[in-house]
Amino acid sequence: MKKNKTPPDNTGKKYLTELTAKQRKFIDVYCSKYGEITATACAIAAGYSRDSAHTKASELLDFRKYPQVRAEIDLRLADSRELWSISRDKSMAHLFKIGDDAKKKGNLGVAAKCEELRGKLGGLYIEKLHTLHENRELSEEELNEKIRKIFPTKVDFIKGSKGMLEGLYEDDKDSDKD
Repeated sequence: MKKNKTPPDNTGKKYLTELTAKQRKFIDVYCSKYGEITATACAIAAGYSRDSAHTKASELLDFRKYPQVRAEIDLRLADSRELWSISRDKSMAHLFKIGDDAKKKGNLGVAAKCEELRGKLGGLYIEKLHTLHENRELSEEELNEKIRKIFPTKVDFIKGSKGMLEGLYEDDKDSDKD
């Protein structure tokens, strides 16, 4: 019977190596600054050469080349994702805490806003928007005043009128000559 020398994690290595100090530093920086700086910048901050930092960062993030580094990053980011996730209960608890702290400090405006947001989150308020349109007829003087604002001179009015007529009466092409 032949013994299989590959480990159960299928990395192809006979044993998993410990993380180096630079790898640990890369993991720390990458996870703490996730989304803020590039992987290349993380590699440089970890002490890798600027010339090869891009390549090294790519390799460190590759599960096939450095499975222990990638596994540690995934583990840490999974914990962070749990903290970052948004849920109704978390939001309600955060608003309560912020409102309570604001109330203790005497910031009643902030506390009131937190209560309002908690109420909205709980479905207690329904926002209604009302739009009012005023439909009234203009007097002749009001209409003339509006026309004077749009067309300050008689020449502007004539040019504007001709421009508005173009395309309005397509079958009256001969009437332009009048």
